Amino acid sequence: MINAFINHMRKNGWTVALYENQSNTLPKEITTRYKNIPTQWLEFAETVQCMMNAEETVWFLCAVDFEAQQEGAFQWNEWETLSLESAKGDSEWERKIQAFWDNHLPIIQSVKGGYSYYAISMNDGSVVRGAEPEFEECEVVAGSFSDFMEKIVSGKLLFATA
Repeated sequence: MINAFINHMRKNGWTVALYENQSNTLPKEITTRYKNIPTQWLEFAETVQCMMNAEETVWFLCAVDFEAQQEGAFQWNEWETLSLESAKGDSEWERKIQAFWDNHLPIIQSVKGGYSYYAISMNDGSVVRGAEPEFEECEVVAGSFSDFMEKIVSGKLLFATA
């Protein structure tokens, strides 16, 4: 399914770069924080080096994106950081935000029409979508990462903007 998905994205104008080998693993910080990461997504993240739309406003997070980025670049947990900044001083709200992101691994970031994301729920493996201003209010868009890719390839799911 991953190869079909990659081919589909390329045919639809997305820039896709693959690693030469699959030895690119996620940082320990990510695999320690997130339990139950779906195998299919891990394979995707460790195979695809870069996948972004032509406008460079929507991009998949791949293994390299989970490493610290240069100053001024979006970090893999950018939306979590923004939410925590908004909640600063309200410890209960900060705990709720932290708990949400501890259970939702971001896999796509978007600045197309506003800030939004797709993430995998560590509770059940579903893929959710959320957007500003309340990033933690999200909706399930697919039952799994495999289902997510299939829905995109079949045209049943289009990337939404914020």
